[in-house]
Amino acid sequence: MNKIDYNALLMDLANAAGYVSDLDNYEMLYMNAGAMKLYGVEDQTEYHGKKCYEVLFGKDTPCTLCANCEFLEGQRNRWEQYSEKVDRWLDISDMMLTANGRRLRVGTAKDNAVQRDEQHVVLEQLSMEDILFRCLNVLIKEKDIIKAIEIFLETLCVYYQADRAYIFEFNHKRQTLSNTFEWCAPGVEAEIDKLQELPMEIVSNWIEMFKARGEFTISSLNGEVDPESQEYQILEMQGIQSLIAAPLVNDKGICGFMGIDNPRKDRGNTMLLRSTSKFVLTELEKRRWFQELEYLSYTDTLTGLQNRNRYNQVLQRYQTEIPKTLGTVYVSVNGLKAVNEKFGIKYGDMALKKVAQIMQSHISCICFRIGGDEFMALYEDVEKDIFQKQVSELRTAFEEERVCDVSIGCVWKSGEIDINEQIQQTTELMYAEKQTYYSSMLKGNHQDLGMSIASEIVQEIREGKFMVYYQPQVDLHCGQIIGAEALVRKAGDDGKIVPPGVFIPFYESAGVIRYVDLFVLETACRAIRDWEVHGHKIHVSVNFSRMTLLEPEIVKTIKDICTKCGVRTSMITIEVTESISKMEQEYLRKLIRELKGEGFSVSLDDFGSSYSNLSMLSSMHFDEIKFDRSLVMGMENNRKSRAVLKHSIQMCRELGGSRTLAEGIETFNEFTLLKEFSCDYGQGYYFSRPVPTEEFSALLNGEKYFQMK
Repeated sequence: MNKIDYNALLMDLANAAGYVSDLDNYEMLYMNAGAMKLYGVEDQTEYHGKKCYEVLFGKDTPCTLCANCEFLEGQRNRWEQYSEKVDRWLDISDMMLTANGRRLRVGTAKDNAVQRDEQHVVLEQLSMEDILFRCLNVLIKEKDIIKAIEIFLETLCVYYQADRAYIFEFNHKRQTLSNTFEWCAPGVEAEIDKLQELPMEIVSNWIEMFKARGEFTISSLNGEVDPESQEYQILEMQGIQSLIAAPLVNDKGICGFMGIDNPRKDRGNTMLLRSTSKFVLTELEKRRWFQELEYLSYTDTLTGLQNRNRYNQVLQRYQTEIPKTLGTVYVSVNGLKAVNEKFGIKYGDMALKKVAQIMQSHISCICFRIGGDEFMALYEDVEKDIFQKQVSELRTAFEEERVCDVSIGCVWKSGEIDINEQIQQTTELMYAEKQTYYSSMLKGNHQDLGMSIASEIVQEIREGKFMVYYQPQVDLHCGQIIGAEALVRKAGDDGKIVPPGVFIPFYESAGVIRYVDLFVLETACRAIRDWEVHGHKIHVSVNFSRMTLLEPEIVKTIKDICTKCGVRTSMITIEVTESISKMEQEYLRKLIRELKGEGFSVSLDDFGSSYSNLSMLSSMHFDEIKFDRSLVMGMENNRKSRAVLKHSIQMCRELGGSRTLAEGIETFNEFTLLKEFSCDYGQGYYFSRPVPTEEFSALLNGEKYFQMK
């Protein structure tokens, strides 16, 4: 609909402040001149793309009454709503209409200050019976519990011509009382924020009077209350010279009270409070029940942290309301199942509660228990140094407490934040750390699922079920074998070879892929040493999962294997796939620097397989760029494919002198074109399939050069 259509909808509103919004997504669509004047909007572009509750009431979430209201076509709804945007109460009237298949909320907003003043004059003139009827009617019929109590207190306060009407509720467990509701006459300062969690002993005298007399009044503060008492000091501080009070009594005894401060009319009459106390108590119980229901819906009952429902709710909010900075901390308890089996469920629960306590003590943000042994903390708009300091303190606290072992992953980002990607990075860092735990605990008899899989892999490695094949890498200009890629294979129970695509994703998801990666590296190192003994200096490329590369001190682990096998690090190329772009960029740059600093070469594998992260090539230097088979296979018959690959090779040279290698070469024409494009090296079935160590050794011992037809 256009502006004229919206105006037509609002034609019968005369000079009222009219507006139109989308009923389903709350988007503000149109405001007439009256609405723009009321809300101080100078130009229509100011509310485009904003929510009606934001524009009209200055709120972050939909209004309670609107969100809960059942809108029917053409039915008019009315309510009062306070607007922080204009700092006044408004009389809201709206209805739902459908236009072009879209449900529209067409409404008006009027300043009801004058109307409320007129109502107050009427209330002051009504009889006690009429006021009682009005109070009971509000408490019984008003669906919004909070609004019902607020209107009730307002009615009492106006009738008694008092300064303030309020409700206090007791917390017998903590022996405190708190002011939970109040209504103040114009010009009277609110006291509710000052009267929270007060000690019960300050009203001990009142409680005795409630027990003995029920309702009571204080006609003169100076004449009826001991000036030395704490009760006197609190009343005097609030400017209270007289009051009416009535207890709220449930089946367990006095649970709170209602009060009227400085009544100027019927100050000795307590009937209104006495007659309405049971109805007020019912509303308070409803409110408490709803609060308890919400608490149970969003709180983990064991630890007291927010639960997964709340966590998912926050993540959903991040889809549209992205923080300027976000820190994520993922904590997982290691070996909880083994702990439960060895020490019992109660001990395991105690450990989980201790984890929650440690997190709450050292983390200044909301913490969630998102699974049986998994916890998450989300830092919104916190500086990086503060985030890192608190995570460091958290790690130290877990090390000192020693109630249980945990693995922690953490990521901090600013600017353009992809929440799903950041959670994935945090999860991978946590699992990478957990791999170290599995490795250190393998000698024990543990039943943890991940540890059991790790134990199974180690046993299968010992039994020789994993093997390493080698595919030659060839200099495209002379045909010489200059290296090889080490590729893992596994023998199934039937003796047949299981493709890596079957078992590697499973091991990655279980967080135990490190054992396969490190096995391949160690096997390749032994092969390099043997080939060197026979006069062949061959470097080998070894693939490493992103999960393994996230493991703490992984560079040291890789170097130690080379040292143990007597192989120079310069003989090893670490292959990483484009998926490492999902790693936190600062960590990735640091990892590459450390690897290269130890003498390893780093190859970017599968370049062009799905999407090419060109920003990685511009911000990080790889010794080798390895082009995926998908770029090679279309060259012969596709001019565009040839152009893409040719310019990609040239780009890699210009970005930093990286050597280029094409994989998946299967035909002479593919080989010829790649040589023409000045690609350095290649591998593929045209030269050789991946072969066992003995066959690759035979290639080296026989003819190290392939014929260049």
